Amino acid sequence: MPSYIEDKKEILLRLRKMEGQLKGIQKMVEEDKYCVDVMNQLSSIIAATHKVAAIILKDHIQGCVKDALTRNERSDEYVNELIEVVERYARK
Repeated sequence: MPSYIEDKKEILLRLRKMEGQLKGIQKMVEEDKYCVDVMNQLSSIIAATHKVAAIILKDHIQGCVKDALTRNERSDEYVNELIEVVERYARK
């Protein structure tokens, strides 16, 4: 079971809102809306994406990584995955 299970409803709600925002942005582009207005909407999608990622990352650390370290099972693997994910997001 994924460690984000307790936040699943919140995550899905945020993703659905993002889906609606994306459709709105598509419509804005189809209707030739002002560039800055489109960029502002894109900025909100990017922020929402980072929030969802932060929730999942928090849950992963508090769940999967913590469990692996406590049980000393595949802990190196989990720590290395965590480092890769953090590095990937730090580059953005």
